[in-house]
Amino acid sequence: MNSSEIRAMKTKSSPRPVPARRPAHEGGFLNLRVIALLTSLTGVFLLALGGFVTANPSKGDGRALGAHSNRQDTPRAPSSSQLTGRTFARVTPDGVITENLLASQVKSVVRATRLHRAPAWQAPERFALEPLGNTLWQVDDENAIADGAAIDANDVWGAWTLQGARLGAYPIGGDGTPDFEFSSFGSGNSGVASAKGADRMGFLESNAAGNDFRVHGFKSTSAGIPDWSFTFPETDPNLPASSKRLAVSRDGSTIAAVVSDEPATQTSKLYVFEADTGEIRSSRADALRMNAVDLTDDGSVALVTEDNLAVLVDTSNGNTLFSVAGSGAGNIFYRISGDGNVFVTNGFNLDVYQFDGTTYQRVIHFSQANNWFGGASIVSRDGSTVGSFAGNFTNWLSGEVFLFDVASAQMIGSYPVSGTGAFQGTPVGAESNDNGTVMAFASWGTEFHDWPEVMVFNRNVDLIGQIDFPGSAFGVDVSADGQYVAGSAKAVHANTFGSGGRIELIQLAPQPTPTATPTVTPTPTPAVTPSPTPAVTPTPTPTPTATPRPTPLPRLRPTPHPRPTP
Repeated sequence: MNSSEIRAMKTKSSPRPVPARRPAHEGGFLNLRVIALLTSLTGVFLLALGGFVTANPSKGDGRALGAHSNRQDTPRAPSSSQLTGRTFARVTPDGVITENLLASQVKSVVRATRLHRAPAWQAPERFALEPLGNTLWQVDDENAIADGAAIDANDVWGAWTLQGARLGAYPIGGDGTPDFEFSSFGSGNSGVASAKGADRMGFLESNAAGNDFRVHGFKSTSAGIPDWSFTFPETDPNLPASSKRLAVSRDGSTIAAVVSDEPATQTSKLYVFEADTGEIRSSRADALRMNAVDLTDDGSVALVTEDNLAVLVDTSNGNTLFSVAGSGAGNIFYRISGDGNVFVTNGFNLDVYQFDGTTYQRVIHFSQANNWFGGASIVSRDGSTVGSFAGNFTNWLSGEVFLFDVASAQMIGSYPVSGTGAFQGTPVGAESNDNGTVMAFASWGTEFHDWPEVMVFNRNVDLIGQIDFPGSAFGVDVSADGQYVAGSAKAVHANTFGSGGRIELIQLAPQPTPTATPTVTPTPTPAVTPSPTPAVTPTPTPTPTATPRPTPLPRLRPTPHPRPTP
């Protein structure tokens, strides 16, 4: 559905093996809430750091997506130069609650390597799994956590969190050395998003206190100097900058971000910017918290996650085009296809909506007992394929990846995983290539690495790539053609104390192109209330035609510019 059609709607009203695939089961549960409580050893302050973390219901109704911070693994009293923190998630009568403890920060040290070797912060006895696919390079930071990564045609853009929080521009064909780095704060939280069809990206950052939020526009040629910057009047330490709260349209025309002003007005706000100039195109405020935003290819429509509500917004004026409730709130992020014809809501259920020429109808409704779909669901750019990594919230030690064909409303297949230990394998992110033949899913992983922290599947639900991080994955992205997968991570598991992080890039073999399935050509008419359809069942897979993409040649890069000192 193009922008004019949607606007018309409003005008008319060795390594451990991973288990084999098995069929899904159905079920449901209750609403989800996320709380993050961050306590410094030198005082009490709120700070969220881009993931999910454990909690105490008595701590109130905080709205953070979580903090990821660090301390040395050896048990001892922390000094003022050590980061301390750990993250958990547990179920209460009100949903899943999360919490984190934070101490003071230390100076960041960064290095890059092409080799898949254990860094200094990884214990020597830890075995590092080699990923499926070719590891091109990895970047390790001894203190900052890699909260997010975004791939375009030229670069992997990395968002680092905590002391040394910054943007890094890493050429795909390089060795992990950044072309440039940038931060106006030097610590705090950050998020990154890029246009897969143009040279344009956005960088969202908030300072350590959580009372200053900024967004910047960059290109690969910006050499560490933003093309433009904007300081938000809103401030909320409970919902800091993160990659899920920022989006860039595929054509590079539009940047969208959601921020909150909870302490002052109890509202959240969507801002839509002209990507080349930073001029505000439109904005939209709501009392519901805005957890995430996604954009169509041309940036004409934004899908905003507002608690459990999915809201399609006309970015030219901020008006609502369509809205529908999902099945839970908190750790929940909705996604939309490039043309806007298909979008996904999730939570305790996975629901897929498709434009039928008149309005959006629910075409897939799927649930599984004790499972949460909210953290890692994705729809491919062409709207053909939906994927979700559901985690079992009874202990977060098992889960299952599901892929669905949208045109037939049938499940393609599934891939279950399970593990043991004290750590939680909570799913935290998902991305797809353009046609849904490569889908990647990120999770915290388990104590004993029972499954890779980043798993990559083809449309047959075969595992075709993986990254086994020493710690927990916090983000993942896939290139438009599916040749590259980037993951971002904490150096140790989210449930443990420790410092550091990593961004890693792998290259996959070319994947088959699926046979095209006819879709409805939308004709806009007034919206109506969507109606449910029955749960889906498995169905077969596509016909191959490989389109290889060569390994990129290194390109000349300017001398990296140092980050400004706050």
